Amino acid sequence: MLRLRTGDDDRYAPSRSKDFLARPLSALFWWGLPLLAGLSTNVLPIAPRAVTAVWDVAMVWMGVGCAQNARRCHRLHCYVSAPVLFLGAVGAAAVGFGLTPWGPGTAGFVINVSLALALMTFLVEPVWGKYRSRLADWGAWKEDAPWIRMT
Repeated sequence: MLRLRTGDDDRYAPSRSKDFLARPLSALFWWGLPLLAGLSTNVLPIAPRAVTAVWDVAMVWMGVGCAQNARRCHRLHCYVSAPVLFLGAVGAAAVGFGLTPWGPGTAGFVINVSLALALMTFLVEPVWGKYRSRLADWGAWKEDAPWIRMT
């Protein structure tokens, strides 16, 4: 049986207090500002490569915020979304600056997919909880998953 964790356990209280997403100013700094900068490229008259560069910096900025948040409070979403954002920034840069056979217009698609995937990583929290109290928690769910064979 798969356990549903809410992260409301007392053992996660110290993690919750360190969570950037739980503090509005930190959340605004790490995710609000880069999103605002990226979205502002929709209304500013700038070149497509500049749009790609702004979004690349924004995704790296958000990825650093997620990586730091994962290290500080062990938030599960951040463990997953940080690599997604970093890979999205690399992919968008490669496409936007002509390092792939696809045109620079494809960078927008890569950016949108990366942001959508990062947003979808919140879906793992209702199943496995918001926070990991220690590294051993990573394997705890496998005990209840009959489709995974431990050898």
